[in-house]
Amino acid sequence: MNQEVHEQTIEAPPQDVWGFMVDPAALSVWFGADAWLEPVVDGRVAFRFADGSIRRGVVEQVERSRRLTWRWREHRGAGFGLELGERSRVTIELEPVPEGTLVRITETIAASSRGAA
Repeated sequence: MNQEVHEQTIEAPPQDVWGFMVDPAALSVWFGADAWLEPVVDGRVAFRFADGSIRRGVVEQVERSRRLTWRWREHRGAGFGLELGERSRVTIELEPVPEGTLVRITETIAASSRGAA
C-alpha cells in the first residue's frame, strides 16, 4: 500500500481548524488549488491545481472537528479522451494537543488502481 502522511500543528482548537478545512476559500489556500468540498457523506470534492490538473471525488466519512475522509482521482482531458489517474483516499485527522491541533493528512493509493490509466 502506497501511503503519504503529512503532519502539522496549528495553534488553534480543533473546532476552528475544522471550520477552516470545510470552507472552500480557506481550503483552496491551504492546498494551493481551487477547491470545492461538500462536508457531508456522499458530498462532492473537486480540486483544480495550478498546473491545470483536476481531482474529483466523493466524501466518505465526516466526524465534525475530528476526521474527514474522501476518495478521489485525477481527471485528464474530456469526453472520449478522458484519462483517469490512480484512485486514492485522503483522510484529514484533527487531534487536540497542548499547542493546539495536530493535523494529520494521509493519502493512500488504492491497491486495485495500480497500473490503471
